[in-house]
Amino acid sequence: MNDIPAKRDELHQKEVYSPPSRRLSEQNAGGLHRRAFLAASAGATVLLGGPSSAQVQSPVASAPTGSGTMPSNVRVERVDGSILLIGIRQETDRVDLSSVIGLGRLMYMLDHDDALRVAVLYSQGSDFVGGVLDPDSWAPVLRTGKFPEMSEFINPVGTIPPRRQKPLVVAVQGKCQGAGHELFLAADVRVAASDTVFAQPEVTRGHFPAGGAPITFVREAGWANAMRYMLIGDEWSADEAYRMGLVQYVTPPGKQLDRAIAVARRISAAAPLGIRATIASAHRALSEGQEAAYAALFPELARLAQSDDHQEYFRALGEKRAPAFRGR
Repeated sequence: MNDIPAKRDELHQKEVYSPPSRRLSEQNAGGLHRRAFLAASAGATVLLGGPSSAQVQSPVASAPTGSGTMPSNVRVERVDGSILLIGIRQETDRVDLSSVIGLGRLMYMLDHDDALRVAVLYSQGSDFVGGVLDPDSWAPVLRTGKFPEMSEFINPVGTIPPRRQKPLVVAVQGKCQGAGHELFLAADVRVAASDTVFAQPEVTRGHFPAGGAPITFVREAGWANAMRYMLIGDEWSADEAYRMGLVQYVTPPGKQLDRAIAVARRISAAAPLGIRATIASAHRALSEGQEAAYAALFPELARLAQSDDHQEYFRALGEKRAPAFRGR
């Protein structure tokens, strides 16, 4: 790793991750409908010994396969009760439709479970996501040009409403390319290992980035920066991603998930109503324009000023302790 990422990492040493003590066990068996998933997750915990080595303390009851089915390559856990940890495992460079639908159901769960405040998305393998759409599973979409409509689902790349209302932190390493890069761009805060290799190479494969990159990549990195890579298909490094503003933290390889969880913990400690209002305000500016977003600022401030969390801040200040926000 060169000196620049190392120096950047030193700026954030206060956020070094210490392992949490409680996690939700794997949710792969048979898939879970949302209500059963939420009910099961409330009582299930495991000891954390690393993302792939958790020891189950209490088994999670499986539910009948239904609309909430989770694909076997998606691992779901909880950290500290409020952080949804989502691990994806990609055996090939191909992204199948069921994995995208599974992630979308988890985004819905994040928004609708009051105990959850933030999610962390990471890869269980050496690469994040290679990013070639699997032609068989995506055949109906490629034929009709329409993504299937479904309930209890939030599109994980954010190209179709409704849009996620709670924060998502992503940790990447190895290949983060194609659809994987678009999934990465959909996150609110992004962490990359210094060995990450990014690409948006669809034009070299006979199509184009349909997961939002022509909008999100341009918005995040600027027109010429984004077009330079999308129109040629070249790869770029974590250092270049940091330069373009796509990455907020660059870590040594193997430390990216630790940093992402540390960031998520900081987010989780903040006031949930304020977090959601901040994201909603930013989305409003993008979808309705700045004037609409400006007009909504003080009405939203007045609403939050009546919240218990706002009063809790002043109580904690007077008692010289950290505030305990409850999202009320």
